[in-house]
Amino acid sequence: MSLVVAVETLLIGGVTGLLAGLLGVGGGFLLIPLLSLSGTPIHTAIGTSLAFIACVSLAGSVQHLRQGSIDLLVALALALPAAVMASVGARLSGLLSPAVLHLLFGLLVLGVLAFFHFSPLPASAPPLPPATGPLYVIERRRRIAQVTYRYRVNLLNAVLSGMSTGLVSGFFGVGGGFLLVPLSVSVLHIPLQITAGTCLAVTVPPALVGAITHGLLGHVDLGLWLPLVLGGLAGSQLGARLTVRVRPLTLKRLFSAVLLLAALSMLARGLRA
Repeated sequence: MSLVVAVETLLIGGVTGLLAGLLGVGGGFLLIPLLSLSGTPIHTAIGTSLAFIACVSLAGSVQHLRQGSIDLLVALALALPAAVMASVGARLSGLLSPAVLHLLFGLLVLGVLAFFHFSPLPASAPPLPPATGPLYVIERRRRIAQVTYRYRVNLLNAVLSGMSTGLVSGFFGVGGGFLLVPLSVSVLHIPLQITAGTCLAVTVPPALVGAITHGLLGHVDLGLWLPLVLGGLAGSQLGARLTVRVRPLTLKRLFSAVLLLAALSMLARGLRA
């Protein structure tokens, strides 16, 4: 690898890590298009992306944990089913051609973008009605940067969301945060500041399982992975610190813009293949 390529890869990792820590996503939905544009084969981009996500998401999660922006109980309910389904998705992805993978990825991201764009953000501390629902609906409370967040989470919906995210994570080589963040905000009704840290933590187990599976299939380029991770570790720490300082609406707009760019890039590449 030449010096120019190494620096370019380092910068790609840094930008992806920054967005991962800030928005609560693994960053694969951004990293895979960038690697594809640089000439990396799609299956190698998927496997290397998952190996990158496992390391960078773990680093960003540590910072979120320190500042209290992770709901550990919800993260566990999401992460366990996600990890189980990640291996299934990783094996299924090898059955499709690169062109089909590009197109499916782009269409999925566009669908997630439309769903998230039209879903309202939950309030920071909405008035909660009396707890008369089923036992799998639990009340949660977090306090971050002098702001109190109160919300209820349906654990059954959380498990189903985790399964969907894990399948997508392994199949497309992404952390799944680009899907899990909208589901957490719009279906589970978790405030965005808590969603970011919680979803980032959830991406670690399925990314690790998917990376190991892709590694066994020969889809992980360690020479490409190292500079990506070095840049991503620094970026994820900065992004995690910024999460609690940025307004929820600003986070939502930034998340939507990044989704749109990633979707258009992958659709264009799939149509050209």
